[in-house]
Amino acid sequence: MALRMQRIDWPRFQSDDRGPRCASAALVMVSLAFVLAACAPRTAGMEARKEADDRFRRTTSLVSFDQAKQAFEAGDLAKARKDIEAAIARSDREARYWSLLGRVELESKRLERAIDAFAKSIECDPALAEPYYYRGIVYQRWSDSEKAIADYLKASELAPERAAYLLAAAEIMVAERRLDDARMLLLPKLAYFEHNASMHELLGDVASLQGEYAAAARSYERALVIDTEAPLLAEKLVSSYFAAGEWQRALEAARRGREALAKAPTGRRVQVPNDLYRFEGRSLARLGRMAEARQVFVEETRAYPEDAEAWRDLATASLTSGDIARAEQAAERLVVLAPQDARAFTLRGIVAERRNNFGEAVRWHRLAVARGPEQVEALIGLGLALEKSGKQSEALEVLAKAMKLDPASTLARRAFAGVSTD
Repeated sequence: MALRMQRIDWPRFQSDDRGPRCASAALVMVSLAFVLAACAPRTAGMEARKEADDRFRRTTSLVSFDQAKQAFEAGDLAKARKDIEAAIARSDREARYWSLLGRVELESKRLERAIDAFAKSIECDPALAEPYYYRGIVYQRWSDSEKAIADYLKASELAPERAAYLLAAAEIMVAERRLDDARMLLLPKLAYFEHNASMHELLGDVASLQGEYAAAARSYERALVIDTEAPLLAEKLVSSYFAAGEWQRALEAARRGREALAKAPTGRRVQVPNDLYRFEGRSLARLGRMAEARQVFVEETRAYPEDAEAWRDLATASLTSGDIARAEQAAERLVVLAPQDARAFTLRGIVAERRNNFGEAVRWHRLAVARGPEQVEALIGLGLALEKSGKQSEALEVLAKAMKLDPASTLARRAFAGVSTD
């Protein structure tokens, strides 16, 4: 079979009346198409190289960021600053990088630089909570509480699961005695943070400052169940029970606190907090168990020999239980520790009266009045001692002054009436 060749007629550029201009234009268009086709791969390659370069810069910046975090957590602020600045130099739109730089500057006490870094972080990502929180810390250090609260609340809004952000705002309110504001801020979040000990503790602080001691105790109870080792929490609970007049509960809580400390790991030095001694002893005294109270105060003075209140409690408990020798010892120590406290000299005068040394008692009470001329208790002590030493007219004069200073004082009226009828 013979093969027939098909003729292909290629289009010709016709030379019409438009002449060679049309042909030239067509040739230009064809050439341009070839040029564009040749350039396309080259442009795509440049973009690919740019993307690869960006990826490399982001990757290396992330390595520097991780190194900076590790250095920061280890406390090496100089290395942390160097590494995070290197990360920012490679990728300056990462909010986390600026926030970490701000934290480094904050820890270095370069607060102006910290503020600038946190502002840059917020600019890069307004939805990141961390820089708001740490900028709030800076404002708090500058005593700009309104800006600090605003930043803490913004951080809490962006990261509602972070209790620390909310608590930071509430703590400023408590410090400024904006107690109702703090309560209204915390209560709606209480169900969400039901298992957060700090939330319950802060609500207890608010209630305590508002004089609602029973409510404070309930909040501290819940906090202590959640975190049995929270610092000062056991003492706050005992103090609230005592202030609420729940002395048996205060006694039990104080003893639980001491027992928990006694079970500390072997080799660990344990010191019972002063308040646990104090409120255990005072609760026993209020319950009429004075001998037990005296023993607790003896332990307290051994543990805290420079604490004047401990010696005052011991002197009072010893007087009440009839241990005059110990009362005298405690009162003398109290006078040494609190030489300007009128109450110390009043106690020492009462001890002298119990020993029937009325002349000495008057001397001690005069010293008390010299230190507290407007203190009703000091005047009553002096008036009674004067009466017992046979100076009735002076006693009435002193007691009359006590009643004038505090007309509502039942003790002053009774003392005056007693001396008047003698």
